[in-house]
Amino acid sequence: MSGIVWWLRRPVVRAVLLSISFGYIAWALAGQWQAMREAARDISIDWTWIGLATAIVLATYAALIQSWRMLLAGWGGALPYPEAVRIWTIANLGRWIPGKVWSVGALGVLAADAGVSGTAAAGAALLGTALNIGAGFAVVVLSGARGLDALGRGMGNIATLLALLFLIGVIALPWLLPPMLDRFARWRGLPPVARHISAGTLWIATAINAASWVGYGMAFAAFARGVTPSVSSNPAVFIAVFSASYLVGYLVLFAPGGLGFREFALVALLVALGAAGNGDAVILSVTSRVWLTILEVLPGIVSLIALSPTQRTGLRRSG
Repeated sequence: MSGIVWWLRRPVVRAVLLSISFGYIAWALAGQWQAMREAARDISIDWTWIGLATAIVLATYAALIQSWRMLLAGWGGALPYPEAVRIWTIANLGRWIPGKVWSVGALGVLAADAGVSGTAAAGAALLGTALNIGAGFAVVVLSGARGLDALGRGMGNIATLLALLFLIGVIALPWLLPPMLDRFARWRGLPPVARHISAGTLWIATAINAASWVGYGMAFAAFARGVTPSVSSNPAVFIAVFSASYLVGYLVLFAPGGLGFREFALVALLVALGAAGNGDAVILSVTSRVWLTILEVLPGIVSLIALSPTQRTGLRRSG
C-alpha cells in the first residue's frame, strides 16, 4: 500500500492520471453532446432551490465534523468545534490529490499542532472514512440498489453484500477495535491506547454518517429542482443516485475528487432509473460538479489562508 501511495505522490504520475481523468470526461460527454445542447435550451436557474441545496450540504458538513470530534474524543482527544471546523475543511482539500491519503495526514498534523494526539486524529479520520463508506453502501442498498446494475452486472448484489458486512462489522466493532489497536501499538512499539471509543459513540457516529448520505441526496434533489425543473423523481432515487455515484468516484483512487467517474456513474444511474433523459442527466452531472467543488474547496481555502507560516510548513511536509 505504501508503494502505491508513493507512486501516486509523484508529480509525473499525478499529471498522467489527471490527463486520463480529463480524457475520460471528454469521451463520456462527446457522445451525449447533442442531447445536452437540446436540454440546455430549457434551463431556468431557480436560485432559491440552489440556496436550499447549499444550506443542506453545509449542514451535512457540520454533522460530519461533529462525528469526527466524537471519535477523536473517544480516544482522549478534545477539540473545540471551531478548531475542528478549520482542521476538517483544510484536510477536505486532500480529496483533490490523487490517492486521497493526504487528508488523513493533514488531519494528524493540524490536530497535533492544536495539542491533540496526531495518532488519535489520524485514527479517528481513518475510522470515520471507513464508517462513511460503509454507511454509504447501506444507504444505497436501502434507497435503490437495483439501479447499480446499470454500472455493471451484479453491482447491486455486491453493494448489498458490502452493506450487510458493514452492518455486522459496526455491531462487532466495539469488541474488535480495542484488541486490534493494542496489537498494532505493540507491533509499532507504541504505548497502548489509554482509552477506547465506547460502543454508543461508535454507533452514534455511524448513524450520523448514514444521515449525511441522506442529506447529500436531498441536497442533490433540491439542486436538480433548481437547475432542471423537468427532472422530478422520488427523493429516494436522488439519494441512491448521488450516494452511489459519489462512492464510485471516491473509490477510484487516482481520480482527484472522483473527477469523471462520478459524473459517468451519475448520468448512467439517472437514465437507468428513469429519473432523467441523457441531456438533463449530463447537465446535472456537470453543474452539480461545479457547485459541489465550490462548496468543498472554498471553506478549505479560507481556513488555509488563516494558518500561520509554521502551520503551513508542517502541512506541506504531511503531503
